[in-house]
Amino acid sequence: MSFAPLKLPDYHEQSPEVAARFRRIRERPVVMRVRDLHKTFGINGHGHIAFEKMSLDVHRREFICIIGPSGCGKSTFIRIAAGLEDSSGGEILIDGKPVSGPGPDRGMVFQGYTLFPWRTVKQNVMFGLRMRGQDYPTAEAEARQWLDMVGLGKFEGAYPHELSGGMKQRVAIARALANEPRILLMDEPFGALDALTRCKMQNYLMQIWKKVDVTVLFITHDLEEACYLADRIVVMGTNPGRVLEIIENPIPRPRSTDQLISPEFLALKHRLDELIHSPSETEEKLHLIKLTQAGDEVE
Repeated sequence: MSFAPLKLPDYHEQSPEVAARFRRIRERPVVMRVRDLHKTFGINGHGHIAFEKMSLDVHRREFICIIGPSGCGKSTFIRIAAGLEDSSGGEILIDGKPVSGPGPDRGMVFQGYTLFPWRTVKQNVMFGLRMRGQDYPTAEAEARQWLDMVGLGKFEGAYPHELSGGMKQRVAIARALANEPRILLMDEPFGALDALTRCKMQNYLMQIWKKVDVTVLFITHDLEEACYLADRIVVMGTNPGRVLEIIENPIPRPRSTDQLISPEFLALKHRLDELIHSPSETEEKLHLIKLTQAGDEVE
């Protein structure tokens, strides 16, 4: 018995509700403006081009996912946005002001948990507040509010080594949000988690984002994660790193795991897969020594 191939809708197609939501997003102020940004590693302009000619406007409370293969420059871009690296040209503006280093208007969450192991959960979240000059009682009260927000109020006295990976990342998110940044920058924050914990963390993040006035810029290599989380998806390619396409996600909100098999989800994922795994790309051939016996071939 043969089955006809599933006909997917055009990934550009939007329901009236989704189209209306994007109209509202475009009416919001632009929080981050990226113009002709590029980065080259090397001396006197000679070396490896991480990415080139990147331009993007990010609106208030928008959730942007950036995806692409290894080497496309997505992590380098977000480090420049965080002020942790300098660009080779172009600019990033936050609320009209150029980025010239780290600042409280941006919070950063890395793939590694980057928690202070000698501090308790509460003390980790309090750290930025105390650095900003808040007195201890005020910082402590705010830290407890954020820990309640991420569902870890009962663990305020625990140390990082006593927590699971997902719990550590929730502490890292609470610490970043405690400074009330305009933009939350997340560099593959769930990449080190197992599949079940990753799914839970995606749902936690969606719940937090709905309640907090923050714009999210999220780096991932997971196509399904980008489809599930993003308003818009920035797809980057390599050789050199560049933006291939910026896609408005046609999947309506609120989202659930039931949508993972919806036609809109499958159409979007198919397009992302086409862009990232282009059939025109030549597969790298490895020079391997044959170590198997005759007749052991696997095809």
